[in-house]
Amino acid sequence: MLREPRASKTAVSPSQDGKTKKRGGPTDEHIHGEIYSAIINHQIRPATPLQEDALATAFGVSRTIIRKVLQRLSHEKLVDLIPNKGAFVAKPSIEEARQVFEARRGVECILAEKLASTITKEDVDRLTAMVSAEAEAVEQDSKQRRLQLSGDFHRELASLAGNEVLRDFVHELVSRTSLIIALYESPGAVPCSYSEHKEIVDALKRRDGKKAAQYMDHHLRHIEAQIDLSDHPVRVDFKTLFKPLG
Repeated sequence: MLREPRASKTAVSPSQDGKTKKRGGPTDEHIHGEIYSAIINHQIRPATPLQEDALATAFGVSRTIIRKVLQRLSHEKLVDLIPNKGAFVAKPSIEEARQVFEARRGVECILAEKLASTITKEDVDRLTAMVSAEAEAVEQDSKQRRLQLSGDFHRELASLAGNEVLRDFVHELVSRTSLIIALYESPGAVPCSYSEHKEIVDALKRRDGKKAAQYMDHHLRHIEAQIDLSDHPVRVDFKTLFKPLG
């Protein structure tokens, strides 16, 4: 039997930590949330330069505020700050990508198993609704929406598990995974399957922690398999590629 509903633990977005908006322009929290979302939703590609002047003009704020936001994004591993060159959207290496997936398997499987023993009917309904929204996004062929909802599912599950330290770690890893997908996704791949999310939720509903962890491990390995992390250069037949027409 599932326990009675408990207080909601909705994941808080980076731009919603309770700070009030200052009069006269957007707060650094708002700007952080906007740039954060643009990066993880692939609106800004890895290695893209983030010029302070251009961002300050776009948001109508000082460069000092932009610099503060970029430093925070750097701390979150989404931006690289290079001395004498400026800020760039982070570009994870192949080895870093492998390490991110290894870390996710270790942490998220633990959290899935832990959550199975404490999950409530309200939690199950919340996760089920998220899976349904993912399915709708797939039907609408909305890749950006699908990517966002997929990340939200993993963040929400981590939040519900009740370990704040691991929750924050998962939030960082999921964001970094978005950059990895943007760089290394294989053509035609579907990196995160909502049907696999449903399997995890069904196992949690049955309070089968071992199965939930097993499904999570399989799911994360499937995501990694859809990404080309081979470190061998691809051989190109230039003669065929540049063959004269006719």
